[in-house]
Amino acid sequence: MTTCSLFWRTVRLTYPWLPLLIMGWRTLQASGLNRDRAQVRFWVLLNRIDFANLLAIVLEIIQPEYWA
Repeated sequence: MTTCSLFWRTVRLTYPWLPLLIMGWRTLQASGLNRDRAQVRFWVLLNRIDFANLLAIVLEIIQPEYWA
């Protein structure tokens, strides 16, 4: 397995948390107009997360009848 494919596999398994971490780091490192652009990209990425769907999955998993 190549390093590139390993990287993309890791990104896919940790999506959307790893890209959010990367964008947060880039936002902290940027300055001026580049920081504004990085902040916009961060919020767009955060907006793509379907929190209602994630919450429904978590609630389904913690139900007792799921484990029975």
